[in-house]
Amino acid sequence: MTQLPVPVHVGSEPPESWDDVEARQREFGEDASPWLQEKRRPAVARADLDWGALGFEPRWVGFDTADCVAALQPSTFAGQGADEFDRFRLGAESRAEIALVISPIGDSDPDDQRRNVFEQHDDSVYLGRTNSSISSRPLGKGAGVRAAAGLVGADSQLALRMLTCNPPPLWRSLSLHGMTAYQVSSRRQIHHPSQGTLVSIVETDLGEPVVAAWVSPDGAERRYVVPAETPWPLLLQWLLEQALPELVPDAMRRARRQLATDQALMTRRERSARTALTELETDYAARRRELEHELGEAETAASAVRDGLLFDSGKQLADMVRSVLEWAGVAVADLDDQLGGTKNADLLCSYGGHSRLVEVKSASGNAPERAYDDLIRHLREWESLSGRTPVDGGALVLNHQRRAAPHARSAKPYGRPEFLAAQTEPVVTTLDLFQAWREEDADAIRQMLFGTLNPPVPGPEQPANGIESADLKRGWFRRP
Repeated sequence: MTQLPVPVHVGSEPPESWDDVEARQREFGEDASPWLQEKRRPAVARADLDWGALGFEPRWVGFDTADCVAALQPSTFAGQGADEFDRFRLGAESRAEIALVISPIGDSDPDDQRRNVFEQHDDSVYLGRTNSSISSRPLGKGAGVRAAAGLVGADSQLALRMLTCNPPPLWRSLSLHGMTAYQVSSRRQIHHPSQGTLVSIVETDLGEPVVAAWVSPDGAERRYVVPAETPWPLLLQWLLEQALPELVPDAMRRARRQLATDQALMTRRERSARTALTELETDYAARRRELEHELGEAETAASAVRDGLLFDSGKQLADMVRSVLEWAGVAVADLDDQLGGTKNADLLCSYGGHSRLVEVKSASGNAPERAYDDLIRHLREWESLSGRTPVDGGALVLNHQRRAAPHARSAKPYGRPEFLAAQTEPVVTTLDLFQAWREEDADAIRQMLFGTLNPPVPGPEQPANGIESADLKRGWFRRP
């Protein structure tokens, strides 16, 4: 049986009209009238949107819409689609069908910088006869969203498609409002409370709807409000495959499509394949949300170390180096805290029965040689401290060229041959330290400071994790 295209009302002029508008905009350029310059083709009227392949026949502004089964981005403004939208609703009412509407919301034009500074909302959808409107307020980038609880059928499938949309749209919180009108005869304002119900489909972690269905008080209209960036092919596929068969089934019968989607007429194989596909899509969406949550937690945990090692200086840098060394199993004491000031190196590090003084320095430009000289001086002075812990030497941890992007920094901080020949202690860049940390290579981090050591053997005075107590956490600096 030949399937017929499903007629839908589209609240826009046809693509050919927009082709003419854009041709005149190019022709006149800056000399075009303000009205012409401000005209923008809506996404629903894109020339490359293949309505026939998607199973629909669009009825634009100026077409008859009485037999349409859904309205897409309808207008309530006279001369811009209001009459066509009214005929669509009258047609649905005459057939005792739900008036199914899809309304994108939000300003999706990145070039439009005009904003009312007194308004928190970027767009609104007027609901016509009910004296109500739905407003949208943009959320920050990366806002967490989820499917609302208790969704079934077409609403559940819409949530699934929206959550897996790539790239994701700009999420906006939605709210239902009444309207205030001025009555000329009594010279007073009359407030009309909001009517109908806003049913959340996709919402934020705070329960704010970002995709919702508005149901009119009499249940005759069901309007889906979605972000303006939502691709129309996604919405049209959902409309044909889920929304119309569930909400306007007679429309599918008229288009001779009901036989393939009617559960009562499906074969066992069709039912099995459709169920498996639904389960696969549901599992994919759930797994995707889990992985996105896991990625968010990993990025949060890594950002502090990444930013600290690569761009910090002073005490903040020393604290970050300490945290990475401790992660690698090195016991660390903060000498500034122990000695009551910057009287020697920054850290005393111990592992496998060996201890080293660690000096932590930063430089906005090239590495200064005096940073290494400070380490050598601290090693000499360490010998004269009373009650000191014996050390095998020291190491310089250096965050050089920290104002440059990490990939643009020199791999070796020092290059003068005579200086390199005189070095006796290791110099470690924070970039090298970060590379080992991000690969979770604790052994590489320990080798940067101590060289190759045999793993420490647990004993009665050494914990099994290989970290010496070494007086680092209790009175290691024995004063006379």
